[in-house]
Amino acid sequence: MSSTDRQNRLLLAEDWKRVYQSFRNADFKSYDFDNLRRTMISYLRENYPEDFNDYIDSSEYLALIDMIAFLGQNIAFRIDLNARENFLELAERRESVLRLARLLSYNPKRNQAANGLLKIEAVSTTEDLIDSNGTNLEGQTIQWNDTANPDWYEQFIRVVNASLPVNGTYGRPVKKQTIAGVPTEQYRMNSTNTEVPVYSFSKTVDGKSVSFEVVSTDFTDANIEEEAPFPGNNFAFLYRDDGRGVASSNSGFFCHFRQGTMDQGQFNVTNPSTSQVVGIDARNVNQSDVWLYKLDSLGNEQELWTKVEAVEGNNVIYNSLNKGIRNIYSVLTRIEDRISLIFSDGTFGNLPQGNFRTYYRTSKNQRLVISPDNLRGIAVRIPYVSRQGKAETITITLELKSTIDNATVSESNASIKKNAPATYYTQNRMVTGEDYQLGPLTVSQDIIKAKSVNRTSSGISRYFDLVDATGKYSTTNLFGTDGAIYKNNLTLKTGFTFETLTDIEGQISNTIEPILSSIKVRNYYYDNFPKLLVEDLGATWTELSSDTNNFTGRLTNSAGVLIKVGTFTSSNMKFVKANSLLKFIPPEGFHFLNGKLEAGLPDFRGGTTYKWVKVVSVDRDGTEIKQDSTGPIVFNDQIPSNSKLIEIRTAIPSSLTDDVKAQITAQIFSYRTFGLRFSRTDGEWRLITENNLAANADFSTGKTGDTTNSQLDASWLLKFNTDGDTYTITHRAMRYIFESDQDIRFYYDSSDKIYNNKTGKIVKDKINVLNINTKPDSLYPFNLDYFWEIVEEYRDAEGYVDSKKIEVSFFDNDDDGVVDNPEIFDDIVDEEVNPNSKIIFLKKNTSTDGVEDFVYVSREDINVLVISQKSGVGALSAYDDGQLFYFVEEDIFEILDSATATLTITTDYKARVGRDTLKFQYIHAADQNSRIDPSASNIIDTYMLTRGYDTLFRKWLDGDLDSKPLPPSNDELFISYATNLNKIKSLSDEIIYHPVKYKILFGNKAKEDLQSTFKIVKNPDLVLNDNEIKSKVISAINKFFALDNWDFGDRFYFSELSSYVMSQLSPNLVTFIIVPVQLDQSYGSLQEIKSESDEIFISGATVENIEIIDAITAGRLRSSGAVVTSITSSTTGVQSNTDTNSTSSGGLSY
Repeated sequence: MSSTDRQNRLLLAEDWKRVYQSFRNADFKSYDFDNLRRTMISYLRENYPEDFNDYIDSSEYLALIDMIAFLGQNIAFRIDLNARENFLELAERRESVLRLARLLSYNPKRNQAANGLLKIEAVSTTEDLIDSNGTNLEGQTIQWNDTANPDWYEQFIRVVNASLPVNGTYGRPVKKQTIAGVPTEQYRMNSTNTEVPVYSFSKTVDGKSVSFEVVSTDFTDANIEEEAPFPGNNFAFLYRDDGRGVASSNSGFFCHFRQGTMDQGQFNVTNPSTSQVVGIDARNVNQSDVWLYKLDSLGNEQELWTKVEAVEGNNVIYNSLNKGIRNIYSVLTRIEDRISLIFSDGTFGNLPQGNFRTYYRTSKNQRLVISPDNLRGIAVRIPYVSRQGKAETITITLELKSTIDNATVSESNASIKKNAPATYYTQNRMVTGEDYQLGPLTVSQDIIKAKSVNRTSSGISRYFDLVDATGKYSTTNLFGTDGAIYKNNLTLKTGFTFETLTDIEGQISNTIEPILSSIKVRNYYYDNFPKLLVEDLGATWTELSSDTNNFTGRLTNSAGVLIKVGTFTSSNMKFVKANSLLKFIPPEGFHFLNGKLEAGLPDFRGGTTYKWVKVVSVDRDGTEIKQDSTGPIVFNDQIPSNSKLIEIRTAIPSSLTDDVKAQITAQIFSYRTFGLRFSRTDGEWRLITENNLAANADFSTGKTGDTTNSQLDASWLLKFNTDGDTYTITHRAMRYIFESDQDIRFYYDSSDKIYNNKTGKIVKDKINVLNINTKPDSLYPFNLDYFWEIVEEYRDAEGYVDSKKIEVSFFDNDDDGVVDNPEIFDDIVDEEVNPNSKIIFLKKNTSTDGVEDFVYVSREDINVLVISQKSGVGALSAYDDGQLFYFVEEDIFEILDSATATLTITTDYKARVGRDTLKFQYIHAADQNSRIDPSASNIIDTYMLTRGYDTLFRKWLDGDLDSKPLPPSNDELFISYATNLNKIKSLSDEIIYHPVKYKILFGNKAKEDLQSTFKIVKNPDLVLNDNEIKSKVISAINKFFALDNWDFGDRFYFSELSSYVMSQLSPNLVTFIIVPVQLDQSYGSLQEIKSESDEIFISGATVENIEIIDAITAGRLRSSGAVVTSITSSTTGVQSNTDTNSTSSGGLSY
C-alpha cells in the first residue's frame, strides 16, 4: 500500500476518490436556476434517498435549495462574465480591452485633436511706426494682399518686423526647411509673456461652442507641429511661400492651432522604482500633446524628458532613440483617455527622482469637420518689447484657409480588438507583404482601410533615377505610328431631386452649370452649330501695337472704311466681342509664318493658310484709337496687317444669367418639361418652354428661338423632364477619342493637376499628331504639328479604364475655356471630301473576364465595304459569303448569307468619323513631387481610405453637403502618416501614398454611364406597400456595399447583388433586374463593373432609382436604356423580339 493511500485512509476525513465517486453523477453543465434546482434534487434522490424525501413545494428544504440555485446562477453568470473579460475577442469592458491590448504590446490610440495652420490675414500694433511714405501705422489694421492699399506689403512687413528681434527680422529666420514642397521659415517674436505662449479662443462648429488654442509653431522632420510648451518662451510663427503669389492660400504668415485646452500637473518621486508608473487622471487627454519636464530646486522647468512611442512588454527600454538619451518615458492609455506615465527600469534609462511637471491637452474627443467659415476673425494680442525698449502689443488676425478634418475620437474597442493582434503579428515593423497590409491601420484611427502593393523590387542602382514605365510617376515622351482619332456623339443623362427652392439653386450651381462648362458640351457646340462666315464683308486687319499676348488694331473693309463691331452693328460683325474666336487668312499670294506674312505657297514647316486668334477685349465700337495709341480691338496672338477675316466662333458661356436661373427655378418648382439652348446672338443661355420644345427631334438650329408654341425648337443642348419626383437632365455631348492599338498605352489621372510654379500654368498631357503625316486625300505632308489636349481617361461601359484609348479635345493653352484652334479635327480628317473613306471601324471584343467593348480594327482586317445607301449594293451573287457591308445613311452593318441570299443586321461593329494610321507623339507630365527616391529599391504603393473623406463623402451623398468632397492629396497623406510609418518600415523600402476615392454606382450622383434603374416585380400573392418595398431594397443594397465587404480595385457583379437582395426580401420579390439609364447602353452592360486600384465602390441608389413593374417585357426594358434585339447572347443580356421574352443563362430573374 502506498503512503498516499494510507495517509488518505487514516488521516483525511474523506478519501478524494470517494469524494469524486460521490460527485461523478453531478451535472456541472447546468448554470441557470431551473437546471441547478433540478440537478440538486436529482442528486439528493440518487445519493440520499433515505435521509431526505420531503419534496413538497412548501418544504423549507426546497426553499433552501431554491436559494442555493439562485446563488449558483448568479455566481455562474459572474464567473462566465469575468472569464470572458480575460479574452480580447470577448471582452466588453473598456478597461479589460485596454489591459489585454497591452499584453500584446499595443497601446490603444486616444483622441486626436483637430489641428492645422491659420493664416495671418491682418496685423496692427500700438507702436508708433512710420512707413516709407510717412504714414503712421500705429493702430492701423494692415490687411494681407489688400488690393485697395498699394503699400500693404511694405506696411505689413514693417509691423511684423517691429515685433521681431533685431537679428531675427523677416528674411533672417530662426530656421528654414522645405515642407511638402513649400519653403518654410520660422520666426520668433520678441514677446514678453512669462507663461506658456498659448492663446485661447472659442468658435462655433456644428452649432456647438468649441475651444481652440493658437500655439507656438515649430517644424521637425518635414512636419509642422506645436512647439513644446515652456513658460516665458517667445511666440514662434511661420512664413511659407508656395510660389503661386501672395493671393495663394498657402503663401504668407501662419500660426499653428490645436483644438482643446492646455493643462498641467505636478508630482514628486522620492523613492523611484523600476518601471515606475505615474497616473494622470484628467479625461480626454489627446494622443499627441503630452510633455514632461524635470524641475529644478526653484520649481522651474529644467529639462524636457523624451517621450517614447513604443511600449513593448510594458517597458520603455525598447525604443529607437540614441542610447545616450536616458531620460525617457512613455504614455500609457487608460480608460476615458486618462493616461499614465511609464518610466524606465534604471538600466537602459534613468529612474525618475525629484519634482516633475507634465503639460497635456484635453480635447473634445469628437469627430470635427472645421470649414474655413468656422474659423474667421480670430484676434490674438501678443505683448512685445519694441526696439526702443517700450512695451507694445501686436494684434494678429487669423483665418482658416482650408477645411480641417483630422480630428478623431478614441480608438473603439472593435478597432483595438482588430489592431492589437495585427500589431503583435507585425512586431511593430513592416517587412513582409502582410505587414504592409496591417501596419498602416495601426498608426492612426483615421485610416479605415489600407492596401499596399509592391510595385518595384530590389536590385535598382541608387545612382540612377528610378523611371516608372507606366508614366504614373515619371514624365513620358513616346512616339507611335498606329494612332487613330474619331469623334463620338453622345446623349448623356443625370438626375436630381429637390424639396425646396434652395435645393434647386444648389442643383443649378452644382449640376447644371458644370454640364454647361463641360468639354463634351463645348465639343458638341463647335461641331454642330453652323459656321458664321464673314468673308463676304471683306474685313481686313490693321495692327496698331504689339506686346506679349496683347496685340491691338482695327478692322476695315475693302474700301478702307472702318468696320464697327459688337453691339454697334447688326451684321455678323456683332459677334466680334470678348472671348470670340476669329479666323484669318493671308492676302492672295501669301501665307502665315511665325506671325508674319510670307510670299508664296506654305510648302515648308510652319507655314499655314489660316490662323485663329481670340478676342481679348473690344473698346466701344472697335474703331477709335486709344490715348496710348493702341487699338480698340485686342487679340491674344499676332495677326499681320492686311489679313482677311473669314469666320467667327463665339464662346459658349459656362454660367447662367440671374434671369435664366430664376426661369429654371420656376420651371423646376412647377415640375415642367423644358430645355436650354445657346443663343449666339445674345451670347447667353436661353430657356425653351415645353410648348416650343422639340423634345425628341434631332439637333437643328433651323427653328432656334421659335415661340409659336408648335414644339419646333430642336436647338436644345440640355433637356429637363420629370416623372413628378425626379428630374432627368438629358444633354447632348461629343467626345474625341484617340487610340493606339499596339504601340502606346496611355496613363492619365484627371483628378491630378500638375502645376508649374515658373509659368503659373497647369502642365497638360497632350497628343501631338506629327507633321510627317500626309494631308487628307493628298500625298503631301502637313506643314505643322497638331496638338490635342488630353482631358479624361477613357472608360468602357463596365467602368474599366482602357489604356489603349484616351479622351482628347482642342488645346486650350491658357485654360480660359476658349480653345486655340477648333478646326484641327477637320484639318486632320476633312470629312467633307470623300466622306466614305473617312470612317473608323470598331469591333466588339470580349475579354477573358467577359467584359465587352468596341476596339479599333482596320478596314482590311474586317474586309468591309462602305456604301452610301443600301440600294447601291447591286446583285448579292457578286459578293462572297460573309461579306460585311456598312451603309452610311442608315448607319447599319449587315452580313451576307450566300445560302439564303439575304443580308442580316449585325451589332458587332460600329462606325465613327475619323482617321487612322497616324504618326503621333504622346507627352505625359508627372508631378515632380512624386519623384521616387532611387536609393530605396523596394517601391511600395500604399492606398489609404481616410475616415475624414469617408464621413464627408457620405454626407454629400446624403445631400447634407453641397459640394463633392475630394480625397486628401498625396502630400496630405505623407504629412499625416509618413512620420509614424517611416519608423516601422524597412530601410530599403520607399512608400508612395495614394488617396482612395469612392466610385459611385447607380444613383443620380454616379457618372452618367454608371447610372441605372432597378426594376422589381413584387410577389402577386402578397399585399405589399410599394414605398416599404423600395426602402427595404435600398437598405439591402446599402448593406451589400458596406465598407467591410469591399476592397480597393474590386469588381462588382450584379449577380451577387441580385442574389443578396432576393435572399433578404424573399418572398416579397420575384424579380430584381438592373437597366442602365443611358440610351447608348444596352441591357446587361452593368452586369460587371471594375474599380481602379485607387477606387472603392459605394452605392448612390435611392428609392427614386427603384421602379416597380408588373412583369418583365421588352417594352419595360426598352423604357430606359437600349435593348439589343435579334442577336445571340452568350452569357448575359436579353434576347427579345415581338413574340418572345427570354432571359439568358446569367440568371437575372428569381
